Amino acid sequence: MDDDELEARIRAAGPRVTAPKGLASHRSLILAEARRPRGRRFRFWASSAIASVLLIGGGSVAVASGGTETPWGWVADNVFSIGRADGSACFQGIVVKWEGLADDDALVRDAKAIVSGIDLATLDTTEKEAEIRHDLANSEPVQQLDGEVRRIEMTDAEITQQAIHQLVSEHLWAGLGDRVHEMRPGQEVSLSSQTSDCG
Repeated sequence: MDDDELEARIRAAGPRVTAPKGLASHRSLILAEARRPRGRRFRFWASSAIASVLLIGGGSVAVASGGTETPWGWVADNVFSIGRADGSACFQGIVVKWEGLADDDALVRDAKAIVSGIDLATLDTTEKEAEIRHDLANSEPVQQLDGEVRRIEMTDAEITQQAIHQLVSEHLWAGLGDRVHEMRPGQEVSLSSQTSDCG
């Protein structure tokens, strides 16, 4: 028996695999969605919103300062809170994360210094909040966790928190300047935030 005959017998002995019905149309929908042009700003906003929604926490919080432990057990590089009418606060902890770099790497130290040096209470979020509201109003409806398809809705406090995260991110990348281009996959810094429920 030669190699061609062995291969033919192996193929003949294998199970018959058929593609599920509707797979071609599903593939076409995915490819059409991937090819559709989208604005860079909305993609950044959407990914930030999804990350924030996934990280939503709870609990009562006291106002903290940079380098303070958050209600979730980690130390933030910067924090912000929004007082509510009932006396509680919406809390946001922001931290610089890194991958493939030493804790004392200059890029990590500089990124942490930039983020911790921003006075979040003095940031003017007016323009950024208007952009977020515009993006929300013009977004496509998506399937929610409850199964309903509707536009993403955010409270005023959630919009403020999102605006702060975006502004801090912009300050971080501007502060790092050309050094951002030195980062490579596996050796990079990023910005992460976690918020208490402000719904």
